[in-house]
Amino acid sequence: MKILTKYLLKSLFQPLFYCLLGFSLIFIIDDLFNNFSDFLENGVRPQEILYYYSQVIPSVFVIITPVCLLLAMLYSLSRLTRHSEITAMRAGGVSIYRIVMPFIGVGVLATLCTAYINEKIAPNAAWRAEKFLDYQKAGRNDKIFFARNVALKSRNHVWMVQSLDTRDHSMYHVELIEQRPDGSDALKIQADKALWLDGRWWFMDLTLQAYKENGDLSGPSEMLLQKEMRDLRETPQTFMAEIKDPQYLSASEMRRYLRSKKDVSSDTRARFVVDMHSRLSAPFACLIVTLIGVPIGAHSGRRGAFAGIMVAVMLFFTFYILQLTGQALGKQEYIAAWLGGWLPVIIFGMASPLFIHRMR
Repeated sequence: MKILTKYLLKSLFQPLFYCLLGFSLIFIIDDLFNNFSDFLENGVRPQEILYYYSQVIPSVFVIITPVCLLLAMLYSLSRLTRHSEITAMRAGGVSIYRIVMPFIGVGVLATLCTAYINEKIAPNAAWRAEKFLDYQKAGRNDKIFFARNVALKSRNHVWMVQSLDTRDHSMYHVELIEQRPDGSDALKIQADKALWLDGRWWFMDLTLQAYKENGDLSGPSEMLLQKEMRDLRETPQTFMAEIKDPQYLSASEMRRYLRSKKDVSSDTRARFVVDMHSRLSAPFACLIVTLIGVPIGAHSGRRGAFAGIMVAVMLFFTFYILQLTGQALGKQEYIAAWLGGWLPVIIFGMASPLFIHRMR
């Protein structure tokens, strides 16, 4: 890595770290003020509070990273411009694109990181945080973690689960019907308990009953103490997608849900599609603010940091207003559902190269 790249990255990472830390602490303090009385009333221990905020932070990180990246970039570039360092670089034969490439690289890296967190970590973590609060409000009653009467239909399986423990995904009083391609029942399995172990389901205290194609019984039922169900494709995540609110589903879980629910109404499908594409498009805000923040930061060094911050705030309000507007229009089916999730990214993505070009 060249000395110039190291210097530019150092000038950006330090304010970015402080911004991320500061915004995270502000959120935690605000949330703690709202929930502290409930924590005291229910005798929540300090380690449990730390667990709760460890589950909240991933979702907060996705939200605050774009604004922190923009503020850090404005500070770094305005400082470089104010001290004529960018001018000196240009006079030394360094092109403007060479100067901004490290900042754009950080924007790409932030986009990839927030995309991973937003898809793989944040949805489940936010759901666990919500369940933790519900558990405290319910007087620390374990029943809050159990989902009742869960029904699931896949390609050739029909599940009916009386009770599902969302903590370890164990299921109680399970009935599973395997169907033939024509829809007739081939096998019914009734189990007192189902456990998810080593990547597959294990049924305990089960009864198996086979059926002929005409619906008649095919011999007597078979009783087993336990059985390893290697051929079942349904995973705990499949059942959790049926239980959780859509805001706690990843984009891939929403996609699988829509594929399995062919009979949902058009407005319900539109809401899911908009939420799915909104989750996919959210990380690109980091790249957008990078492409816009670079020219604004370079110019704000001459006009003063306050002017750059005001422009950044206006752009952020515009971005999120477009985001909310696009989501509302998509869910009401005035525009295509996918466009409702990507509208602000498309508009700002088309405008951002113009800002970079003006730096020349």
